[in-house]
Amino acid sequence: MSGKMPPKPAARRDMRPRRFAWFAAAVVALVTSGCAATGPAGDPITRSFTWFDYVGGGELARSCMIGAPDRYRLVYNAVFPEQVRTYDLVVLRDSRARISGSELTTNVWQRADLTRIQVPQLGAPWAPVEARVRLDAAQTAAILDRFASGGAFAPAPAGERLHSLGFYWTVARCVDGRFGFWAAEYPDPAFQAFHPQILFSVDGNPVPPREPRPTVTNPPTRSRDGGMVDGHSPFTLTVVENGLAGVDYGR
Repeated sequence: MSGKMPPKPAARRDMRPRRFAWFAAAVVALVTSGCAATGPAGDPITRSFTWFDYVGGGELARSCMIGAPDRYRLVYNAVFPEQVRTYDLVVLRDSRARISGSELTTNVWQRADLTRIQVPQLGAPWAPVEARVRLDAAQTAAILDRFASGGAFAPAPAGERLHSLGFYWTVARCVDGRFGFWAAEYPDPAFQAFHPQILFSVDGNPVPPREPRPTVTNPPTRSRDGGMVDGHSPFTLTVVENGLAGVDYGR
């Protein structure tokens, strides 16, 4: 009897490389398809790849041109792991180019509800609560007036750093074929002047908004927690001229 071990079956020998190749291909596909956001992703993995582009309005800017409908994208970060609200507003006009109303889509993320895990939809606990409403001309005009009086059309505060553990608003817009971006963080006076309660009153979303409060945006972390705070890895968004750093605006 020889001391040689019998060769492993070919199928078993190939299994690990195939699994790795499948995993690598899946990751590459996810990264390349998720870098440009066409809407708020529900699952946490895709959302992590698309979030900066979505908040910064990259897709809005790349599709913004004369003749395109006026669109607004607002993000209310109310401490990222606690609640994030996003608003996509599309202005509708009649045949005479007068505002006839608008369509408002609101998505709200909160802490994951693990009781919602289901085999066909494993990402359900992290999915947002969505609401869609149709607003009439008067409601739409009131919202746009509130945006204007609150400073949303002011130049972007270049150099501002928006902390995920804080409260802030961002506004990306495509109006009359021109893209614009603005942001403000609590407790800046600009945030206080903008905070549009009118949106909360008409969004139709059953999840109530979290009101701003003082927070610690750079809390101490422990290495054994992997630098995470309450299960969240803190990050910042940096405002640049008319947008966010790292977002492809197709300029």
